[in-house]
Amino acid sequence: MTEKEEIMEKARELGKAIRASDEYKELVEAQKNLDEDEETQELLNKYNTEAQKIQMKQLTGESIEEDIKKLRELEERIMDSETMKKYAEAEKKFKNLVDDANKAIVEAMEKEE
Repeated sequence: MTEKEEIMEKARELGKAIRASDEYKELVEAQKNLDEDEETQELLNKYNTEAQKIQMKQLTGESIEEDIKKLRELEERIMDSETMKKYAEAEKKFKNLVDDANKAIVEAMEKEE
């Protein structure tokens, strides 16, 4: 096995370990629940539509003050959603796991043996 193949094998093992973690499972479940939450999905779609409108208005030099207000209100409503709160928390935990794994890799690379 070449050095590169060995590294790739260890990377696959790490991927499997991450997939088996509670953080990953929680994120997948939270994403599923978010996808199935019609009310929050509708708010997210409205938010994206409003954000696009603002970008177009900025390009043409139109006033966007009212649009920004509307976007912030939508954002608040989205973040008030229990489903979105759970998704954001699961995403944060998963990101922390991946960040910690990356730090461990960097630390191992920096250690002199």
